Amino acid sequence: MDFKEMLKQVPQRPGVYRMIDAQGNIIYVGKAKNLKNRVSQYFRSQKDRAPKVAEMIENIHTFNYMVTDTELDAFIEECRLIKEIKPRYNKLMKNSRKYIYIKVPAEQYPKVMIAYEKIDDGALYFGPLTSRHRVETTVQYLNDFYPIRKCTSPGLVKRTSGCLFQQLGTCIGPCTGQVSSEEYRVHIEKIRQVLNGNDRTAVQELTERLDEAVENLKFEKAALYREYYLGLRHVIGKQQLVQSSSKNRNIFAVEFIDHAQAKLFLIKGNKLLYREVFTTATADRMEFIHHLKQIIRDTFVTKKSDMRRLTQYDIDEAQIIYSYLKRNRKSILSFWIPSTRLKREAPELDDTVMKIINRVTSGNPSDDAVIKN
Repeated sequence: MDFKEMLKQVPQRPGVYRMIDAQGNIIYVGKAKNLKNRVSQYFRSQKDRAPKVAEMIENIHTFNYMVTDTELDAFIEECRLIKEIKPRYNKLMKNSRKYIYIKVPAEQYPKVMIAYEKIDDGALYFGPLTSRHRVETTVQYLNDFYPIRKCTSPGLVKRTSGCLFQQLGTCIGPCTGQVSSEEYRVHIEKIRQVLNGNDRTAVQELTERLDEAVENLKFEKAALYREYYLGLRHVIGKQQLVQSSSKNRNIFAVEFIDHAQAKLFLIKGNKLLYREVFTTATADRMEFIHHLKQIIRDTFVTKKSDMRRLTQYDIDEAQIIYSYLKRNRKSILSFWIPSTRLKREAPELDDTVMKIINRVTSGNPSDDAVIKN
């Protein structure tokens, strides 16, 4: 296959590309802000490629692509195709080490551990999370500051005299047989409250310990407390995003195509309900305001009955979409629209729409990740 000739035809536009093997199987799906630049990278000689990427490239027989209006269009289409096709070399939207979890197993005396996939096993999961380093330091923090099991054995091994951690005072010692499951669960519940962001004292205590260590010139301890602090903030922030995702929020997003055009997206939970291209310099401002209010109400209210309760997979997928909007807040405007503002008699929707139009017509996306209205 003459890839050089094929690459000449690829436009410098946003879109989705699909890598195909000799048997006609789609082995990889990707998105790009600039299709030509992104696809060309696969066919340039690079010495530092990951082995799996190099293997995938060796199996490419041909490729095709689809041009989209914006990069958000491409992202949404990429997510849909990966979920539908499950290409061999894709990791996004599949259980993999790209997204990890903190797991508390459904056991009488559970440990806190890292998991690379979420399964229906009755365990308590926090995530999906994106930084393995932050997750590892958070689990280390929980083991250091809470007297829970840390033993390497998968199950609870009974020891009359207790384990080393119990003797050091860092575990209450369920292995001695003298600790009730109710007593142990108190500490697991404290961890759950901390990771869900319901108990802020842990973050405050870490800040105080960090300040005290610096004041006493104990810089190694200060560095460790700082890592714990950053890890905990990462997990809490992501977990709160997961909780927001589970509420099936109404999202209004706008991405600029050029100086004269933008595209709006209406998303509920993990579902794209509506998208439309419009000119930013509209001649009739009041007519445009009425049009926006109408499509917001018609889309979110009319299709509300079609929205089933989100499964855990849907929540994970919604969290990935919201994380994408947050990461790209400098180029994509996004607004949460409470359901209470969708009622015909609710005047608050006017304020929301005006805020959206002011941001859109200014041509400058917000520095805020998601604006709550």
